[in-house]
Amino acid sequence: MAKQLVNPIERHVEKAVLGLTGLALVAVIALYLVTSPNQIELGQEKVSPSTIDGKVAQKAADVIARLRSAQPKTEKYDARFDDFAGSLQPLGRTPLPGAVAMGPEVPIVDKIGVMFGQAGLVRVNRPAKPTTTHGRSTITESVGGQSRLVPVDWVTVSASFDVKGQTELQRLEYGATREEVIFAPPEIQRRARRLDGSWSDEDWKDVKCWPAVVMPRAPGITLFSADGKVLADKEELKALDKFAADLQHPKMQLDVVRPLPPDMARLTHWALPVITSYRDVLKQDDEYLNPSEQPPADLLDRYGVSGEVVKKKETTELTPAEQRTRKLQDGQRLLDSARQNKSENDAIEAGNRAIDILNDKDATAADKTKAERLKAEADQAKRDIIREALAGKAPRPGVQPAGQPAKKRERLPTQQIWAHDAGVGSIVNGETYQYRLRFRIYNRLAGMPEKFNKPEDAATVFIAGEWSEPSDAIWIELSTKFFVTSDNKKEEEIGVEFFRWFDGVWVKPERRIKGTVGALLRDKQRVPTPAIDDPSKVDRPEVEFLADATIVDIDFDRGFRERKAGTTPKGVKFAPPASSCSVVFVDSRGRLQERFESLDKIHPDKKDMTSRLWVQPKTR
Repeated sequence: MAKQLVNPIERHVEKAVLGLTGLALVAVIALYLVTSPNQIELGQEKVSPSTIDGKVAQKAADVIARLRSAQPKTEKYDARFDDFAGSLQPLGRTPLPGAVAMGPEVPIVDKIGVMFGQAGLVRVNRPAKPTTTHGRSTITESVGGQSRLVPVDWVTVSASFDVKGQTELQRLEYGATREEVIFAPPEIQRRARRLDGSWSDEDWKDVKCWPAVVMPRAPGITLFSADGKVLADKEELKALDKFAADLQHPKMQLDVVRPLPPDMARLTHWALPVITSYRDVLKQDDEYLNPSEQPPADLLDRYGVSGEVVKKKETTELTPAEQRTRKLQDGQRLLDSARQNKSENDAIEAGNRAIDILNDKDATAADKTKAERLKAEADQAKRDIIREALAGKAPRPGVQPAGQPAKKRERLPTQQIWAHDAGVGSIVNGETYQYRLRFRIYNRLAGMPEKFNKPEDAATVFIAGEWSEPSDAIWIELSTKFFVTSDNKKEEEIGVEFFRWFDGVWVKPERRIKGTVGALLRDKQRVPTPAIDDPSKVDRPEVEFLADATIVDIDFDRGFRERKAGTTPKGVKFAPPASSCSVVFVDSRGRLQERFESLDKIHPDKKDMTSRLWVQPKTR
C-alpha cells in the first residue's frame, strides 16, 4: 500500500486556530477582568468614565479655593523715602506727597455720544398729582396807565420738581458741563365739570398764567444745510446766548418757578399751596436770592403770608396786664426760635421783650421775675450762637469770611414750582374745575445741531415733560348769593335778600331786591364798606347787585313736601304737605333751579352768609 502524503500546515491548522482563540480569550480576560478599559490620565491618576465627572469637579473646586486664598503681589517700597520725608519735619515743611499730577488738570469734556452727535432731547420728569389753593381777592390791574381794583377768583397750581434727578438725566444725556437745570415757566391747563357731572379730556384748555415777571423773548433758531452739515445762524446764536444768560439769572429763575401773586388790596389774602412747610419754601427762595452764600438763619419772606388760614383780628383791646403776658409769650417764642434756628436776631428780640417788662413800672413782681429769667436765657442763647459760629474760625450763618472767595452753595434736591390762574374773567365762579400742569426746562444744546442724532432737535428752545394727572376737583364759590324771602301776590313780584362779595368783604343791600317774571335779578344800592385807602374808616360806595338768574315763573301757592334725611344713610323722609311761593330761575347756560320762599327763609346758607357780613365798627 502506498504511503499517503499530508501537508504539515493542513496537519496542524486546527491546533493553530485553537491556540489563537486561546490567546484572544486570555487577552479578553486580562482586559475586562484584570484592567478597566477606556481610561485616561487626569493629572497623575487614571480615571474611568464612571469617575471622571467627580474628579473634574474636585479639580475645579481645588482651583477656586486656591484663587480665593491666594495673596496678591505687593510691591515693597524703599523705606529710605519715609526716612527722608520724616527728616524734613523738624524744618516745619509740608511732607512730600507720594504722587503728584504731571502737567495741567484734565478738563471735564462732553460724553462721547454728545461729541459725536448722538445726543437726544433730555426727558423731563413728570409731576406728581398737583396741589391747588383757590380763593377770591381784589387785585390792582393797570389799564392804560391807570390802576383799578378788580375782584377775581384765582387758583394756584403747584407740584415739586426733582432737581437732583433731572440734573442726573441731563448729565447723562448732555454731559457734565451742561447738567445744571434752567427752568422755563410751567404750563397749566384747566377743565370744567360738565352739566351731567362727568369729565372729558376734550375739555382741557390752556391757561394764561398771571405774568408776575416779564420774560425775555426766546429767539427763533433757523437751521440750514451747508457742505453736507446742518448749521445754525450765527446771529441767532448770539441772541440765544444772551437769552439763556438772562433766563439763568438767579432772580429771574426764582420769578419763573415761584412767581409772586398779583398786587392785592387790603382785606384780602393769598393762600400759598405749600407742599411740605412754609420754611422749606423760604429755603428754596434763598437758594436764588443768595446763590453764593450759605443759608442764613433769618430767611427773607418775600410773600408776607404764612400759607395758613388767616386769624381773625381781635376786636377788643388788650388790658395792660394782658399786653405784658402777651409780650412774655412772644419773647419765649422768639427764644425758642433763636435756639432752633441759630438766630442771633431772635435772641436779641427776645431780650428786648424782657427789658420792656423790666422797665414797666406797673409790672408785677411775678412778671419781672419771668422777664429776668427770659433776659438771662436770651443773653446766654446769643453767646452760644456766637461761640458755635466762631468755633474753628467757621463763618457765622450768612457771613462770608473776609478775603475768601464766595463758594457756590450746594443746590437743594427739590424745588416747589407753581403758577397762578388769576386773569380777570379767567375763572367763572360757581363752576367746578380740575387742573393739571407740566414742567418745562431750557434745552442746553439749543442751536447745536452737530450734537444731536436728530439735528432738528437743536431748534427746540424749551423741552416740555408729560402732563400730570388731574388735581382734585375745586368748586369756586359764588360771588353773589340770594334767597327768596318775601312775595307780593297782588303785585306779582317777589323780594330777594342779596349777598355780594365786594372789595374783600361780604355786603348786602339795605333794601330787598324785587323782581317779576322775565326780570333779571339786578339792582344798585349804596352800602357801607371799609374805605380802600383807610380800612378803619367807613365808605358808602354804590354797589351793583347782579345775579346770573332770570325769573321764569312764579307760583304763589305751590304745594310741596320738604325732603329730609331719613334714619338710614340712603333714606329720605318727607315732611307733611305744605304750600309756599315757588320761583323758577334760569341762568345764562340754560340751567333751571326752583326756590321756595318758606325754605329759603330758614336755609342754613343764609344763616352762614349773615354771619360773614362785614359789620360797621361802632363809633365811640
